[in-house]
Amino acid sequence: MTRSNLVAEQLTAGYDHRAILRGLDLSVPPGQVTAIVGANACGKSTLLRCLARLLQPEHGNVQLDGRSIHQIQTKELARKLGLLPQSPLAPDGITVADLVSHGRHPHQGMFSRWKKSDDLAVAKALEATGSSDLADRAVDELSGGQRQRVWIAMALAQETDVLLLDEPTTFLDISHQIEVLDLLIDLNRNRGTTIVMVLHDLNLAARYSDFLVAMREGQIHASGPPDKVLTESLVEDVFGLSNVVMMDPTSGKPMMLPLGRHRMICDEKGIAQ
Repeated sequence: MTRSNLVAEQLTAGYDHRAILRGLDLSVPPGQVTAIVGANACGKSTLLRCLARLLQPEHGNVQLDGRSIHQIQTKELARKLGLLPQSPLAPDGITVADLVSHGRHPHQGMFSRWKKSDDLAVAKALEATGSSDLADRAVDELSGGQRQRVWIAMALAQETDVLLLDEPTTFLDISHQIEVLDLLIDLNRNRGTTIVMVLHDLNLAARYSDFLVAMREGQIHASGPPDKVLTESLVEDVFGLSNVVMMDPTSGKPMMLPLGRHRMICDEKGIAQ
């Protein structure tokens, strides 16, 4: 798979003439996993919508491989860039196999027929997400974790170079959150897919990303490797939260522990008082 370059330049965008993003610049590292974090209403989803061409910026531009995404034909863009929005809805009664096959639509011409390569792409996507045994099930019968895997399978069947995901772990319990994030890392490592995802959980974002973007008030406050970005001062600045940052013993990535008003006080020997 080729590694596409996705770049935002001086983005100003919002809704109803109210700016959410203000002169934002971002160069997404190709072939890596990028996580976007920040407080509510800081512009994370707005940025993702601009990157996916769902929102026209008032100023600035988004370029894919040196071309404005607004100058790329819809089907061509869909073959290069995929989007999994928050809480996607499936048609009533649709089966898993039918939903995943929707990912092949960008590869269909006006008069072309379904090909063996399409069958193979769907089968590989189902296998990669551990969903092959669900192929004949109705999507609305599945658990939350199963449904999220199936939506990701549809995105995989699209076979894009870049995959954007808006809070892919929302409404999932912790075991299914880890399952989905592990799957995305497998996709990145095995296929080289560039992944950009918005996450609420700061520790999961740091653990599962190569490149961490922290947003504040419509701009990028800091970006870079998680061990450089996730600091106590950044969490204070971005989230207004007193905290301690230490090394996660399982991943070697930084881990943030919030300090609330009610916490155990220890003496100099580390003994709780």
